Amino acid sequence: CNAQAQDSAWVLGRWELHFDPDGAKKDWLEFLPNGDAYNIWLDGERIPGFYLVTADSVKAVFTFHEKDMIMTFHFDTDKQFLKIVTSKSGNPSIYKKINSLKLR
Repeated sequence: CNAQAQDSAWVLGRWELHFDPDGAKKDWLEFLPNGDAYNIWLDGERIPGFYLVTADSVKAVFTFHEKDMIMTFHFDTDKQFLKIVTSKSGNPSIYKKINSLKLR
């Protein structure tokens, strides 16, 4: 297991929308070890994408109706929350990790 994979292992698993200033419906983010990501909606629809962990953020691209949605999530120092600023209010929506995936 290389150092880069270890550095980003904290993001693996499922994150739930914990707070949204605009009242968005609950959804989930799922980050897999192979670089795939999913945005999972309340109705169960899974929007596919991929992600990259950088020094200060997790960048993800989800493809929905043939359009790419580029999202940048900033994490806190403890890596307990992912925050993304919504275009409506300028206030951050917060995702909280609900389960982890372990690297073998």
